[in-house]
Amino acid sequence: MANFGKQMLNILGEIKGTGSFVSSGVQPFLFPGLQIRGMDEIGFPINATQIKALIKIAHQAPFGKGSKTVLDKAVRSAWEIDANQIKFVNKKWGEFVDGILKQIKPSMGLEGLSVSANLYKLLIYQKGDFFLPHKDSEKEPGMFGTLIIGLPSSHTGGELVVKFDGCSEVIDFSDPVNKYQIPFAAFYADCEHEIRPITSGYRVCLVYNLVQVKADRKIQPQQLNDQVKQLAELLKASEEDQDIPKIVLLGHQYTPSNFTMNALKLNDRHKAEALIRAAELAEFYIKPGLVTSYQVGELTEDDTKQSSSGRNYRKRNRYYEEYDDENLTGNGIIGEVYDEYVCIEHWMKGGIPPLRNIQFDEMDLISAITLNEGEPIEKAAEGYTGNAGMEMQYWYHYGAIFLWPRKYHYDMVIDLDAENKLEWIDYYNRHWKTLTKVDIALTKKLVEAGMSVKHLKEKADYSPLADWLMNLNDEKYLLNKGSQFLTDHFVRIAVDKWIKLVKHYPIDQFENIFLTAGNKKEVSVIRHLLGIFNDLLEDSSSSARAFVEQQASCIPGYLENLKLTAENEKKGIREILRYLLQIDGKKVIREKNWHKKITAALTQKLTREYVNDILIAEILGADNKSNLAEQLLSVCISDLQRRVLDKPKPPISWSRPVPKKAGIYGDVWDILADFLKSATVQIFNYQAILEKRKEMEYAIGDVVIDIEMETIRRGSPHTLRLTKTQYAYERELAKWKEDVEILEKIK
Repeated sequence: MANFGKQMLNILGEIKGTGSFVSSGVQPFLFPGLQIRGMDEIGFPINATQIKALIKIAHQAPFGKGSKTVLDKAVRSAWEIDANQIKFVNKKWGEFVDGILKQIKPSMGLEGLSVSANLYKLLIYQKGDFFLPHKDSEKEPGMFGTLIIGLPSSHTGGELVVKFDGCSEVIDFSDPVNKYQIPFAAFYADCEHEIRPITSGYRVCLVYNLVQVKADRKIQPQQLNDQVKQLAELLKASEEDQDIPKIVLLGHQYTPSNFTMNALKLNDRHKAEALIRAAELAEFYIKPGLVTSYQVGELTEDDTKQSSSGRNYRKRNRYYEEYDDENLTGNGIIGEVYDEYVCIEHWMKGGIPPLRNIQFDEMDLISAITLNEGEPIEKAAEGYTGNAGMEMQYWYHYGAIFLWPRKYHYDMVIDLDAENKLEWIDYYNRHWKTLTKVDIALTKKLVEAGMSVKHLKEKADYSPLADWLMNLNDEKYLLNKGSQFLTDHFVRIAVDKWIKLVKHYPIDQFENIFLTAGNKKEVSVIRHLLGIFNDLLEDSSSSARAFVEQQASCIPGYLENLKLTAENEKKGIREILRYLLQIDGKKVIREKNWHKKITAALTQKLTREYVNDILIAEILGADNKSNLAEQLLSVCISDLQRRVLDKPKPPISWSRPVPKKAGIYGDVWDILADFLKSATVQIFNYQAILEKRKEMEYAIGDVVIDIEMETIRRGSPHTLRLTKTQYAYERELAKWKEDVEILEKIK
């Protein structure tokens, strides 16, 4: 559709929020009853003596750089006291702050929203102090802005300058505080702002985080009716366009953690609301996300960021050039751009699932703003690394709305990865009662065509497939098609979902599914299968117990095919044994030779680690001592007795075998051959240059051998001293003693 983007922007351009990016005012003075830990109640106006006492308690104010907090007086010079040190004994102060909130909400477009002001800091600026242009970082969930309340203390200078979208507002607290009034200013977190230098006196203020708590009601929809109708007609007319999804940028940047419908700012809320309503009318899907514009390029210096002395902010080590990445991030800007791209990495939580692997270019964006202008919401600098120069990275996170027609939804989701498809299947499962026939048919196509075995290695939870089969409630489909993807994704469907599925359908329909899974010869599959059987036995129904007893006859064959040893998946084998002991403890198995077969299958190849760390450990840890446990324990005791009879003996001489593993270290073993073969020589001194000594150390470290190494740092070159030990004998003796102890414990 020609000019779709232009028409969309024209309609959205008519939507104007009532809010401004900043709100300020003045209130009559009220004694806060301000108390700072370690001081008496503060008097007003705050005099120099009190402020000096406050500074002794305070600490230098840092500032945020990305996820870090740093100190740099060239960027910010001020003192701060944390909220946990502050107390207001005048109970009316809370009402006073609430009154300010009521005043700013209409001017900032916050009507109908629950907003709280949470105390963050008390700030003190003295003569010469300042804070360079910056944006506030998110200090708590839901934070969308900052409220500053000035306290009466005589000063000049220190104007607050707030900028957004080419507009600027200067707020001067000095006049009202000198008149014993209380000024305030509130602004959104993505506004750039600064504190100009204090020219005299002290500027003292309280800083609060503005936090969106909960929307009591939505913005009144009737204000948007005309635009919603126009947008819906435009979307419907574009339904056959090949360029989907449509991606509409909003006007602000957001951090991923604070990108919610309630946190949308100014016009963004109204535009998003209009698009959501229009999409519903036009039968479009809609999903908000953050379009990230990434740039990496040359790190250059921001000449505008200088200290009051005019000195540059970049710091170098006094002995050699060393650049501080954190300092460079705050004071550097991007110069020549080496690479850039746009992508979608963060989606708004709630609503429909996202389209996670969608790709697009900047030209695909419908936007009234120019990308990459102004300060990014996130940036990081990297100093010199090897031969590479210094680089700066920018991330702009723009709020955006993604729209695509419902009728072409299958085309959008069929190429998603398995995990993303499962998100959609899960979404449809949770909304099954409201699905149309088209939606149900689409889900079936997605399950059949989109969940192929090529996704088997993905660590996704395939449990939504079980939920979908229960919603479908079709026995014939389960037998003909459902059984295939149930066995394909057997271990990726949670045990509790299997239990619900087995209870939902006639239980005999799962015989072949479980037989097919059991014959896969995989530890993970058998473990999962036994977990299902064990949980099924918690069902008091006779059909469930009879089914497990029938299936149990196949378990010895499954285990025999696995040929279990400690070299297999140790954790998985222990869980298999644990489930077997639990199943046997429930007295459901009546097959005469079942315990004997299971014991034989579990003890095909006995090693010390397998017997001690797996079989005995699980048997001793079992709650109930079953028939199977007794038979297995008998085998373990016999194996232990055999080992205990063979007590290790110390070597009869100092002769040690020359390792057969030579390879690149063949020359080393040639040097050591006579020493190793000698029955009497215990120490070998190898005096050589460092390179040769290291080669010998690597060779010895590459094999298992009874040699201890020590560098003698006398003479030149140094000497590598090799001493033969009896470590192998000592290790075997320790194992023997452990076996004796275990045998005494279980006999």
